[in-house]
Amino acid sequence: MLTLHEGQCGLCKHFGEHDNAPQLVQVRTSKSAPEDLKADCGHPKLEPLHLTVTPDSGCEGFEAAAA
Repeated sequence: MLTLHEGQCGLCKHFGEHDNAPQLVQVRTSKSAPEDLKADCGHPKLEPLHLTVTPDSGCEGFEAAAA
């Protein structure tokens, strides 16, 4: 399991933004994620790139997900 910290993709509102998967809610509330989890980045500036990121990735476009 990965332990997530503020600023990492797994806690960003754009991580898996278009997936609506219950697993994403669990990741955000527990601040931990399986090591093999990947999701699309929905950040408006990055979305055209169709990036797939891990929860412990990060970028300057981080926006905290709603609690």
